[in-house]
Amino acid sequence: MTIKHLLGGLTIAVALGACGKGGGGGSADLDAFMKLDSDKAVAFAAGGEDCEAKAKSVGEWRAKHTAEYKALQKKLNEQWPKGPPKDVLEKHGEKMKANKKAVMDAMMACSNNEAFGKMMDETKTE
Repeated sequence: MTIKHLLGGLTIAVALGACGKGGGGGSADLDAFMKLDSDKAVAFAAGGEDCEAKAKSVGEWRAKHTAEYKALQKKLNEQWPKGPPKDVLEKHGEKMKANKKAVMDAMMACSNNEAFGKMMDETKTE
């Protein structure tokens, strides 16, 4: 896996943080995003130290859910240009941090794994 994947993951994590700010803590869009984000974290955590297992799990998640995830992320970012409101951060902040950590830990652990890097390339979206 190349540094571009790691940077791409960081960009997603930063955007995720931006989604967490701003009112509407009970919105259907936010709830749907949080479910997808939590499922994404589970996919990245799968397999423990086994990067090939992570590649399979993350690859399946990305193939099935990336378009919906990005659409919800964009919608929430547009609703909250200055970041998530306080009530959203209070309700979802810890979960967002935990999800982000799961993704970043996997990205760091598997950054040099050929199968993981290949999966990231094959499931890359613009």
